[in-house]
Amino acid sequence: MKGTHDRGRWFSPGTLACRWRDRNELLQRSGEDGLTLVELLVAMTIFTMVALSLAYTLQNALTTTRDARNRVQAANLAARELEIVRNDFGATTAGPATLGATSTVTNPHQLPGQTAGQPLQVDGTDYTVVRHVEWLPGGTGSSPCDGGSAVTYPSIGVNVKVTWNAMHATTPVESNTILTPPKGTLNTTLAFVAVKVVGAGGTGLNGVPVTLSGPGGTPVVTSADDGCAVFSLTTMGTYSATIGTTGYITMDGQPGATKSGIAVTSGTLQQLSFSYDKAVTLTAAFTTDGVHALPSPLPGLTYFNQGLTPLPKKTAATAATSTALGSLWPFSDGYAVWAGTCAQSDPTAAGHSRPAPVVVLPGGNGSVALALAPLSISVTSMAGVPLVGYKVIATPHDQTGCTNPTTPFTLGTTDATGTVLSSLPGGVWDVSVKDSLGTVKTLDGGVPAIATTYSSVATPALNLVDPETDMTVRVP
Repeated sequence: MKGTHDRGRWFSPGTLACRWRDRNELLQRSGEDGLTLVELLVAMTIFTMVALSLAYTLQNALTTTRDARNRVQAANLAARELEIVRNDFGATTAGPATLGATSTVTNPHQLPGQTAGQPLQVDGTDYTVVRHVEWLPGGTGSSPCDGGSAVTYPSIGVNVKVTWNAMHATTPVESNTILTPPKGTLNTTLAFVAVKVVGAGGTGLNGVPVTLSGPGGTPVVTSADDGCAVFSLTTMGTYSATIGTTGYITMDGQPGATKSGIAVTSGTLQQLSFSYDKAVTLTAAFTTDGVHALPSPLPGLTYFNQGLTPLPKKTAATAATSTALGSLWPFSDGYAVWAGTCAQSDPTAAGHSRPAPVVVLPGGNGSVALALAPLSISVTSMAGVPLVGYKVIATPHDQTGCTNPTTPFTLGTTDATGTVLSSLPGGVWDVSVKDSLGTVKTLDGGVPAIATTYSSVATPALNLVDPETDMTVRVP
């Protein structure tokens, strides 16, 4: 058999058949090797997940590196501030007194070319340097505010704290040192006053300005992390210490306080303390099931804590269904709150437990629901015929402690069935009715009907109350 000529080349019949077969197989394989749409989507999804994972890992690595770099810069700035303070402290005989004259300063030493008092900028990051100094005149406690009142030759404690923008979870950088001036540098007639600010938790509260007023002027010192504010004085006499900061209160609810008669004499350390912390607000709201109405006017409320003075219980009027109790001391064991101001409304008067206390952290806001006991009162004639349009009134049977005992509560007006669905605080209540003309009607031959009710709050979240109290009032 003759061969085939292809562009100047001759092929034998066997070779030509093999080449033809290989070509067909190649065409078939090329059609089978293509990706379907589903396979393409799966591949793209896997690629996207891997890419996002790599990007997240890279981002975390960059953030960690940046935070570490910022922290190193902050440590350098803190060390720089302490070095400047040491130089100023020992440069002149007035250095120690000058340093101790101001308790807290912010950004006291700027970097070259930057503005005094503004954050220190390094590589595009703003750093804030806060320096706090405190006299350490001796004594046996952990600070001049604690322990004994002996005055040894005083030293100065210096704390430098550096923060920066975009700190993320990084803690501020702090550096501390104690500087002791050479003998003879300070006035030998120096005296000290140490004022401790104690928060609701019983520990020192920092950042509170304390003013000392007397013959030596009116210096202001901000309390340190341990709550201690120390004053150094060269003018002896009688001084007064005052605290007063927006948003803070004393334990008795006052926005500020003053302690007078602090006798300052040479070589002494006077110590005193204030209980002071951020005020809390507690919002109390009356609840109803939508069937039993609230009485009119609203019955007021009582809030309780053993630390309240002069009595552990205080009452408040309620002009609306929701009442905000502001300027409260943030007791760590919270406040028990219930509806009603009379002594008979106190749950313990009926042998029950008071509601669970509501605890609010200093400076925070809390809420409590006040549940009333539901009442169903049917007003009928002596013959049992429902009386329509009669007004039902309730008065506390025991008016001890009631803030307004002469005001009766209107429970509502009887409907077509002679019924009023209302509610009252816990206690025993005398019920009377008025007809449509406003005439008070005698009940059951002139003997007032007494309804015993009590609102038992199991938890502030559930507001579970006793079952409805049913009562029938017959009018002659």
